[in-house]
Amino acid sequence: MVAPGEPAAPSAPLAGDARAAESGAGSGVAAGSVPTARAADPARPAGAEPRIVRTGSMSLQVRPGGVDAAVAAVSTAAQGLGGYLASLDSSGTSATSDDDQQRATVSLRVPTRSFDDLRGQVGKTGEVRASTVSSQDVTGEYVDLEARLKALSSSRDTYLALLGKADSIGEILSVQQRIDDVQARIEQLEGQRQVLADASDLATLTVRISEQGTPTTRPDPDDDEGLVGALRLSWDRFTGGVAVLVGLIGPIVLIALLAGAGFGGYRLLRRIRNRTRTPTAPGAPTP
Repeated sequence: MVAPGEPAAPSAPLAGDARAAESGAGSGVAAGSVPTARAADPARPAGAEPRIVRTGSMSLQVRPGGVDAAVAAVSTAAQGLGGYLASLDSSGTSATSDDDQQRATVSLRVPTRSFDDLRGQVGKTGEVRASTVSSQDVTGEYVDLEARLKALSSSRDTYLALLGKADSIGEILSVQQRIDDVQARIEQLEGQRQVLADASDLATLTVRISEQGTPTTRPDPDDDEGLVGALRLSWDRFTGGVAVLVGLIGPIVLIALLAGAGFGGYRLLRRIRNRTRTPTAPGAPTP
């Protein structure tokens, strides 16, 4: 701070320090601390921990009425591997005598190292009808975020030091605004880093479970056997044939009716015109 009676110090040093802090944050690392290894290999510096995002899906079919038991089994398998049941979406009923087929979609999350073990245990729960696995290496993105966060933290410390050297209200407000901007960027990047960390620490497996051998419609044996079944089949075919016939003839009949109505109107109009144009005979009394 400036002693009483002394002239105010110029603000150029503050501006120069601020530019240095900005250049350090913009380059992704703090000024004067650029590691040689990162310049040689920015995606995977020496000693960087691999970050792999693993996701997969499986479709299972189980015996009728066994969906709830399968959901419980896969959930227990995830918990046994240090994971948990993230979400569950089910429909239908578990009864084996109705037409409402039961289905469930389960989302499981386990440590990435246990992903293959989870898939193996889930595959034993029912008949596997489909299975997919995908992996994405996000190590470079994660390392870059960490480096940018480190640089921004260094810039924030520099601005805090400059704030203590500010001599005027204008300088204080300017430096404080820069501190707020850097803090907002830090919070944004920290959120992205946490998302990548969560996705790479815990793998996600989506399991779709459905019943096997359950027809969409269950016929009634009292109606579809013997004479009653034959009569019903014949009636259905007859009504179906009539519907097809009406569908084919309907447009033709409609066109014929419209044509007949148009022709009748034309003849009526012609008769009226002929009557109005007929001349009066000679000697006939004038009406």
